[in-house]
Amino acid sequence: MISRIRGRAVDWHEDSQSVEVDIGSEAGGLVYEVRLPTAVWRALEDPRPDALDLFTHYHVPDRAPVPVLIGFLRRTERDFFRKLIGVPQMGVTKAQQALAASVSTIAQAIESEDRRTLMQLPGIGARQADRIIADLKGKVVEEALLVDEGFDPRSQRPSRPTDAIADDAGEALVALGYTRRDAERWIAAVLSAPDVPAPETTEELLRTVLEHIGSGG
Repeated sequence: MISRIRGRAVDWHEDSQSVEVDIGSEAGGLVYEVRLPTAVWRALEDPRPDALDLFTHYHVPDRAPVPVLIGFLRRTERDFFRKLIGVPQMGVTKAQQALAASVSTIAQAIESEDRRTLMQLPGIGARQADRIIADLKGKVVEEALLVDEGFDPRSQRPSRPTDAIADDAGEALVALGYTRRDAERWIAAVLSAPDVPAPETTEELLRTVLEHIGSGG
């Protein structure tokens, strides 16, 4: 397992939010690509450092067995990430996307049961926020006290509907008896339709999806 990488940053990829790290000739000149959660990516901006020392989480996806490295500036951040992926229905990809705010900000929201702040994180809907609080409250006190960049999720809010809105609408459709596969397909169709205004709430998105279903979509 690769738990830490030290080396020279040779290339930054904004599209995949990753950095290539040259660990030097002593190890045969290997270059590793490390994916960075948004909070870590932001912390390494202005200016980009030449040298990096990253704590890494090594992951091999089930469906695509290509190893992935996810990097963090602090061991505590990686420990928090590992706790987060243990929450039901979380997983590595969703947890990486959710870290758009600093670990301290997210941990403080968990410990104070601040559901609203958690729902502002990418991919975190109301039910997932409740799962995170139920599973991790009392277990992330150290992370809540961490001195880090303090990034707030509100500074990363997108202009189009958040994944949280789509997630909540999907859960509502499943509760109504539709399959998750159909729910995700209908939501994607509505959000990608050029003639449909971008919904701003779960209720608005759900109403539009039900209209789409009623019209034979």
